[in-house]
Amino acid sequence: MSLRAENVTQISEIGITVARLWNTLQNLRKGSVPDLDIDLKHRKSGNLTALIAYGSELFKISGCQKERPINFSDFWNFKSPAPEGGGEILEGAGMTYSSKTFGNHLLKDHLLLQFIADNEFYTSRAAVEVWKELYKLGKNRASPSLRITGLYTGFQRADHRNWLGFHDGLSNLKSIERPYVISINSQNLTRQDFWTINGTYLAFIRIAINLEKWEDTTIVEQEILIGRDKITGCPLIGVDDNGNPLKDNRCPVPGTTEVIDRGNEYFREHPQYGNGPKDKILRFSHIGRARPIDKVPIRDKRSSRIYRQGFEFIETSSDYAGPVTGLNFVSFQNTPERLIRALTYQHITSQKGPSSASPPNLDRFMSVLVAGLFFVPPMIQGELFPGAQIFFSESDLLQLSKSYPHKH
Repeated sequence: MSLRAENVTQISEIGITVARLWNTLQNLRKGSVPDLDIDLKHRKSGNLTALIAYGSELFKISGCQKERPINFSDFWNFKSPAPEGGGEILEGAGMTYSSKTFGNHLLKDHLLLQFIADNEFYTSRAAVEVWKELYKLGKNRASPSLRITGLYTGFQRADHRNWLGFHDGLSNLKSIERPYVISINSQNLTRQDFWTINGTYLAFIRIAINLEKWEDTTIVEQEILIGRDKITGCPLIGVDDNGNPLKDNRCPVPGTTEVIDRGNEYFREHPQYGNGPKDKILRFSHIGRARPIDKVPIRDKRSSRIYRQGFEFIETSSDYAGPVTGLNFVSFQNTPERLIRALTYQHITSQKGPSSASPPNLDRFMSVLVAGLFFVPPMIQGELFPGAQIFFSESDLLQLSKSYPHKH
């Protein structure tokens, strides 16, 4: 859910609204709904989690208590769509906006809320309760300080696959690696931005997938585009002279059928491509681009490693007879530079391409509907809500904390 401030003269006006919303969400995490607050045993929370993030435009509002982080500059953000629709989302990126996308509201929005829960009921309820709170606040003034500008839903498939039919999320960061990629640290920070330490940057891209074009693509080409066997999920090790994918006969291990089965952990990562003539083209496959294997340390901001989440969606459109399917791409990284490098494939463009055949290009099956980058503040024990220090002075926070007992 994205929101934007309207008719505010001071950022503290937005802060009061955010405090109310955060208080509502903390109650929902316990299963407590304002007008249905029944006894504890009947409360249903659905393991709801709520994350709050802020757009770069927020820091331009009068009274802001913090400077916009240097790494949060326009240089590291997405481009606007072309006036006639479409256009690159980033300079040098393969993905482009949909031809029917003429504006990208996330570039101007001030607030982003992400809800994750056991099922859609709990996330939908959270969205409705946020709207209810905004409606109540709006009745007491000429217009609400925040209005909802976008609401995007998604889910994860039980078979660990995506709409393309391939296994998804196999080669994500290990738990022990995540803090070095996600959390902002003091390295390369100016003193001005020390307050952002342990925060992160969230990117959201809603990607439509052209399933008609995909269904008209042979399984052989699909596997080379992705870099995996479609049935087993095992990574390819090369492509033969006839253009057929070469598969590792060790995967899946005996007694298993898919790479997600226990015992196949080693094969969830792909081999290092580019060492021989048979595997050079796979550097340009989806897994070769998205999961670079290089010598750049994971702690280095020049690394292209990011922490990814993927949520499928399906909806209808008056412009298209069939269902519109796609992916909500969410990533977390301690500097937007990591994401830009990953999306513009800077880890492979400096290398020589394959000597023959066109390199795989999955981007031609995708079009971006909306994209945005947001700052997620660090969690501070006892703070009124995450990022409250952006909106209020220390003295104001002390006074306000008495009115809102629910802290994260």
